[in-house]
Amino acid sequence: MRETRIETGRVRGVACGWPSITAFYGIPYAAPPVGELRWRPPQPAAPWPGVRDCARPGPRCPQLGVGKGSFYEREFYPVEEPMDEDCLYLNVWTPAQSAGERLPVIFWVHGGAFMTGYGHSAHFDGEPFARQGVILVTINYRLNIFGWMVHPELSAESDRHVSGNYGLLDQIFALEWVRRNIAALGGDPDNITVAGQSAGAMSVQALLTTPLTEGMVSKAIMQSGGGITAVPDMRFPSLEEAEARTDLSLLGISSIREARALSWQALLDRWISSMPAQGLQRTPVADGWVLPDSLDQMARQGRHRQVPCLIGYTSREGIPAAPNYQLWRELLEREYGPRQAGTFAALCGGEKGFAAYSQEHFTLHCRAAAEAWALLLERQGTGPAYVYCLNRQLPGDSMGPFHAADLWYVFQTLNRCWRPWEKEDYWLARACGTYWAQFAKTGVPRGARLPEWTPYTRSDPRTMLLGADIGLTKLPPDPRVEFRKSFLLGEPPRAVN
Repeated sequence: MRETRIETGRVRGVACGWPSITAFYGIPYAAPPVGELRWRPPQPAAPWPGVRDCARPGPRCPQLGVGKGSFYEREFYPVEEPMDEDCLYLNVWTPAQSAGERLPVIFWVHGGAFMTGYGHSAHFDGEPFARQGVILVTINYRLNIFGWMVHPELSAESDRHVSGNYGLLDQIFALEWVRRNIAALGGDPDNITVAGQSAGAMSVQALLTTPLTEGMVSKAIMQSGGGITAVPDMRFPSLEEAEARTDLSLLGISSIREARALSWQALLDRWISSMPAQGLQRTPVADGWVLPDSLDQMARQGRHRQVPCLIGYTSREGIPAAPNYQLWRELLEREYGPRQAGTFAALCGGEKGFAAYSQEHFTLHCRAAAEAWALLLERQGTGPAYVYCLNRQLPGDSMGPFHAADLWYVFQTLNRCWRPWEKEDYWLARACGTYWAQFAKTGVPRGARLPEWTPYTRSDPRTMLLGADIGLTKLPPDPRVEFRKSFLLGEPPRAVN
């Protein structure tokens, strides 16, 4: 399939390295969110005459980037892609030779702390999935000041009397687009797996929770995020809380009208200059419409899509707990209350052990979130959930299995990275790609010559270790993880010796 018709016109794709696979880059799924459409819900894309050439991705959404010379620039973003406020595009890799083949679909939401990232970065490629009969869709969505801005003026002009969540509304709009159009690209609109990593995994959790995706999702994959909230300071605020701290003066303006009059370049520059001040919202919010309540509360009440889940983390995520011990203790007290905060801090070694604990912090919290999510689904009868930990020591440096390291393996894009990969890495990439593809097809991660992967349950709490050796393992109990799990499950937090 090189050419097909979607709802807005004909599109022509390009052949991949495997000639029977076609990539369609830069398909507009919504109108450009510019001018008066800035900070409004996405609108339908305009139709076009003739055939649209889909040989090149659309621009990435305006963002601050990951820092010149930084580890993540070298690892994932060695080339600076064009960006523009006109950014609502998606990419499709399909092995279908005709419409109507009804192949399973993975709908991928990129990470980047809700502030950076894009769906066509070097580590994303749908060809390996397509070789296994799975269509991959990656999307761009509005980020940072463009995606999450809240303000009473914006709420007043909204039919729903809410603001913010524009990036999340983009994701939902793109998912709706896939439901309407994927059959023309050979996909099955009733077999869509939503998947993402980091902020993308948190977005997947939101897509599982919002009432606006009812009937759209058949399975979910959450990598290093999602489940029940992994990290307390990333819990989404309410709209009222976010509006109360919004400070337009940080942008050098006093009204939304003035903000809309700024070019996107000027708005981005002013937002970047405002950091690290917290007066401008940087994440989704519980607005009462897109997200009726907190994700944690809705999860505990069973108010989410009841679908099979694959969820996990890396063994050295590496995101620190807080800049210093005092700020961390304040965070703990807001989360657990003074008494239980002291109990948890003692489990982590107190002030003397803070530096060492801080390096383990995000890994421990992601483990607790994943295991708690699996146990919650089991308790509700809404699972199953399959839990993994990627613990491969990547060759080339001492960073270990860092946050986002699993992307190279899941997308099998090792040849796009600078690292001197070894045979174990290629075997692991094949295993991850196969597990993920089979999960998208059937809801069970499996594969010929691969170890069996069973759901994580209270009676069989085993995690799939993905590394030089691959296999289900019952991880040693960690009192910090057990404390956090009991809290996430709505039980009184307790220490476990």
